[in-house]
Amino acid sequence: MPVEQVVKSVCNYKQSYTQYGGLRPFGTAFLFAGWDVNFGFQLYQTDPSGNYSGWKATVIGQNNQAGKSILKTDYKPDNTVEQNLKVAVKILLKTMDSATPSPERIELSTLKRDADGRMVHYTLSDPEVLKFIEEIQKEIDEEQKKSDAAAGGV
Repeated sequence: MPVEQVVKSVCNYKQSYTQYGGLRPFGTAFLFAGWDVNFGFQLYQTDPSGNYSGWKATVIGQNNQAGKSILKTDYKPDNTVEQNLKVAVKILLKTMDSATPSPERIELSTLKRDADGRMVHYTLSDPEVLKFIEEIQKEIDEEQKKSDAAAGGV
């Protein structure tokens, strides 16, 4: 089934509730990621009203504007999966309401095609997520030191 067809079906259902009485009972935005033979890999964002749009990369939720700002500077369409996971972790670290990020609070997964053309969904283990958190935290700390030094701080 084409990815957009799934998204459209869900959005039509969500939108039908807004037609009568102006309610938005679901109150949720979704990100749908998938692959089909027509358009390859796809990412769609839906909003509570039933509207949807396609993206190469996007951010939803609390502090999404800060996340989109990071995407504008760090995301590149030809990045590797690992580079894009680092961008995702950087966005989460800069937008989460947690002083100490941990693998228990962050779940990362990938969607790839294997050699036989089948789609493989892989969820990274806690040690793999921790590795990304530590790498990005180190980069953020180095950026902060450079920023402090440029501003005349210690």
